[in-house]
Amino acid sequence: MKSRWFSVVAVLIVGLIPAAGAQTGPQMARSVVSSRSHVSLQPVPRGRAFDVAVVAKIQSAYHINAHKVLEEYLIPTEIEAKAPAGFRLLSTQYPAGELRQFSFSKRKLAVYTGSVILRLRFLAERDAPLGALELPLTLRYQACNNTMCLPPVEVPVSVHVTVAEAGSRARAIHPELFPQRK
Repeated sequence: MKSRWFSVVAVLIVGLIPAAGAQTGPQMARSVVSSRSHVSLQPVPRGRAFDVAVVAKIQSAYHINAHKVLEEYLIPTEIEAKAPAGFRLLSTQYPAGELRQFSFSKRKLAVYTGSVILRLRFLAERDAPLGALELPLTLRYQACNNTMCLPPVEVPVSVHVTVAEAGSRARAIHPELFPQRK
């Protein structure tokens, strides 16, 4: 128990000590990850399910914890959708993390580095508002490097969707991000 408590305190302390001349607040934490969202269909007909991919690019020398963390003191990466009226969130998919060893942990940790794609599946219900709109998402993560962790942050992400009448023809877009569903 003492060992676990020491690990938690050590990570928290290291996260509070800035590197010489470095900015370490929430503003810095928000700048470590940039994100873009993409929708799988254009337009999205009412009554049809569609996918959203949020591509998060993580600055080199940093990582963010995977969604499924391996230590209880770690803060998982999460994407949250507050679906407006006429939309229903069906599922959220997170990739497995890459196992990496860090000097502050005896065990390897599951993290995301480089670029990671988080996927959500929505249903445009039969009463979804027609036309162009935005679905609001929130990306939560904690960025760390080999010596410190920045404060956890929540970053808004918008998904631009165009809704059409039920039965309208939709074309698949961004096939590189959306494997064919069976």
